[in-house]
Amino acid sequence: MHWFKSLVVLHMLVWMTLLSVGGRAQYNIWIGKSDITDPAAEVIMKRFLDLKESTAGIINRLSARVFLIEDPDTSNRVIGVYTDQNVVLHATHALVGPGGKAGYFLYDVSILGYISKNVDMIVSGILNAIDKPHNSVVSGTIRWNKGEVAQGGTNRSLNAYLANPESERAKYSSSINTTMRVLQFFSSEGKLRGVLAFYPVHPISLTAANLLISGGNKGFAEFLLEDELDNVVVGIGITNAGDVSPNLTDNGDRIFKGEGNPGIESAEIMGKRQYDTLSALIKIDSELIEGPIVARLSYVDFSNVTLDGVQATTDDPYADKTCPAVVGQHFAAGTEDGCGLSMFREGGTKTNKLFKAIGGIIKKIPK
Repeated sequence: MHWFKSLVVLHMLVWMTLLSVGGRAQYNIWIGKSDITDPAAEVIMKRFLDLKESTAGIINRLSARVFLIEDPDTSNRVIGVYTDQNVVLHATHALVGPGGKAGYFLYDVSILGYISKNVDMIVSGILNAIDKPHNSVVSGTIRWNKGEVAQGGTNRSLNAYLANPESERAKYSSSINTTMRVLQFFSSEGKLRGVLAFYPVHPISLTAANLLISGGNKGFAEFLLEDELDNVVVGIGITNAGDVSPNLTDNGDRIFKGEGNPGIESAEIMGKRQYDTLSALIKIDSELIEGPIVARLSYVDFSNVTLDGVQATTDDPYADKTCPAVVGQHFAAGTEDGCGLSMFREGGTKTNKLFKAIGGIIKKIPK
């Protein structure tokens, strides 16, 4: 169970990967959903490192949604006989929920420690969501589609993004990814059973003043579509979020806020935009997924990767290798969703010599 504990995050999605090489288009499909909401009181939330932001109730419950796919001929599954080889955990990245579940110091220090009750609820909820679908297996098909979400986010670290080479930025039409990608799961009779979408905006519409657990803007979008459809499980996972913020209004004080009243209305506005795109995509033509099911897993030590085309020098003898992860000085600057120390600025490229000296005393920079 260690791998579950190290990977689970609030509002988990267990999703599938298909290698489409032509041929098979009929699969055995299981879809499930289970509650993972707890504890709802007196546990610090996990996003703003604010000791005053402690859970005090629920706006809407958090769920684990599970999509299981099996090749009927080979019994190969993305989830089947459950191992780390064929189970993929994917997150909505809901931020408005109880913390203390990561098991890593940086994540749990502001929560005042590891909260086993929260972890146990998430793990048991995921297992329950996986177990439930075995009683409702159907033969079916999978289709996919994609579309753009209008006003679906903004780059919350634009200064940092603009520090990228112009040649790199010229490859993209926007400073953020605006594309939603959707998988649709149908029974052999053509009934829609499940929808799994991916979109990069952070679910951070609710402010630090909110103390109620919520799935955020993505949770609201899921709720709207599940409410519209008949007995269909809908999940929206985060993708290459990077610095995609839902808060589009510039206050002029380094802080951006969401549209409408800060908090619930803001989350509903951004959630509605995701819902509008998703609802439209499942009503238009989509592409049938074909091919055998193949699950792939590899382990890479990203702290020790040799880089192609990069030469070490006398001044920088480790330029051709990666190193263990570090938190840079400008981590303290925060983002437009919540600024940090005023002496730091996003996108800064100059080192503060005082903090470099202090950091060197606290922890030697890894080579």
